[in-house]
Amino acid sequence: MRISHSIEIGNTPDRVFYWLEDPGRAVKWMTSVTKTEIIEKTPDMVGTRFRETVEENGAGTYMSGVITEFETNKRLAFHLEGEFNTVDVVYVLREKGGGTELSQDAYIRFKGFTRVLNVLLGSVFKKKILSQAKAEFARLKELCEGEPDSR
Repeated sequence: MRISHSIEIGNTPDRVFYWLEDPGRAVKWMTSVTKTEIIEKTPDMVGTRFRETVEENGAGTYMSGVITEFETNKRLAFHLEGEFNTVDVVYVLREKGGGTELSQDAYIRFKGFTRVLNVLLGSVFKKKILSQAKAEFARLKELCEGEPDSR
């Protein structure tokens, strides 16, 4: 399943990238991420491994991640692997009229029973995931457009 979304944020790419570049900041704007732990950090960030705790409706699971692309203020990609799915995400930032256009392209592959559910309820899954992405981007926009010392 592919999910794509974009948003315009009234701040510079470096301000937006600040919130994306560190997996530990995900808990501030991603609705289902409750904890992030850096396992191994590399000097250029590519290959940095991390683990996220993802919770929804009281149930939690772990996702192991690795940063696969890292171009400061321009592009960030990572791969997540969990019990129920694997996810590849790419964020692209473009300067636009004094602000930033942020786009996200996510490719989700379900495993086991969730794969069967996706076959049966794929459009429902996609609608829910896109709604979550929009809510997360709205929160990210608030953080990026907030006071400079709100970092």
